[in-house]
Parts: sequence; structure tokens; C-alpha cells
Amino acid sequence: MRGAKFHIAKELLISISEGDEVAFRELFYGALPWLTSFIQRMVKSPEGTQEIVQETFIRIWLSRDKLPGLLEPQAWIIRVASNECFTWFHKQAALRKITDIRDDAGSAAANLAEDRLQVQETLLLIREAVEQLPPQRKKIYQLSREEGLKTQEIADRLQCSPSYVKNTLSAALSYIRGYLTDAGKIIPLLFLFSLTR
Repeated sequence: MRGAKFHIAKELLISISEGDEVAFRELFYGALPWLTSFIQRMVKSPEGTQEIVQETFIRIWLSRDKLPGLLEPQAWIIRVASNECFTWFHKQAALRKITDIRDDAGSAAANLAEDRLQVQETLLLIREAVEQLPPQRKKIYQLSREEGLKTQEIADRLQCSPSYVKNTLSAALSYIRGYLTDAGKIIPLLFLFSLTR
């Protein structure tokens, strides 16, 4: 690396290639300052720098049989460190993606739980409103919404006209909607139909 004062002797590389740990330790402490500076500029992360320095020297040790044949050992070490930097960047990107997915899933689950709670609260309010309807209006509402009978079927059962059933059901729904509005539940009438069927 340009500007580095540490000279890597051929004899040192040969000793390392033969498994000499003392020689490797000499290389480690000699190369550590400029290698750390290089990696720090690349990743701009103290934790990342420490991890990459460690991985770089592990890679050097595992590839020590190549050392005697290197014409420019410093350039080779820089290349090894650069590859480890790119590996670290890819790993960080993958971790961020996993975190984003988890965050999205957590938000979705929280929203779903909140939606379910809102529906449960609305259904409870609807039941309260139904209990307050006049008897005939309550009966027609229950036959329509809870038993699923059609207008004509309700009219036949109660021996009244279909128009009376429609008007009574409309009045029941209007009252329920007003009850929900007073409770702070503003929902479309169409949604009220779907909730109470």
C-alpha cells in the first residue's frame, strides 16, 4: 500500500508458509496499522473494521502456501481485504433486508390485531344497539341479518307486506348506524351490512 513503511521480507513469507506462527504474528503487527486504516476508510464502521481485519488475517493464514510466490505481497493483502470488505457489505445488506422484512411483518401483525379489535368492538356495539330496538323492528332485523331471510320470506313469516319489512329494516339499520356514530365508530352503511350478516 502506498505510504506504508512496513516491508514484508521474502523470508518472512516463506516462514509463514511453513506454518511459523511467530512469523505470522510479526506480519500481523506490522501490517495491522495500515490495513486497519485502509479497511476503516472502506466500511466506515469500527465494528465492521475489526471483523474484516480478523477475517483478512484468517484468509491470509489459510492461503499461506501462496505467500512465497507473491511478487507484491502488500497488494495481495489489500486485495484479500477488499474482498472481505465486499463480503461484509453483502452481509450487511442481507441483514438489513431481513430486518426490514421482520419490521414489515411485525407492523402488519400489529395492524391486523388492531383491525380485529376494532371489528370486535363494533360488533359489540351493534349487539347493544339491536337490544334497544323496538320488538318488531328487532325481530325483522334478526330475521334478515342473523337468519339470512329475504324480504319476502320475512313478510310471509310475519304476515306483513314486503314494503313494511324494507322500511322497518331500513329504520333499524339507521338507528344502529346512529348508535355507532355516537360511540365514535364512523362506518359506511354498506360496511354495516357486511358486518351484521
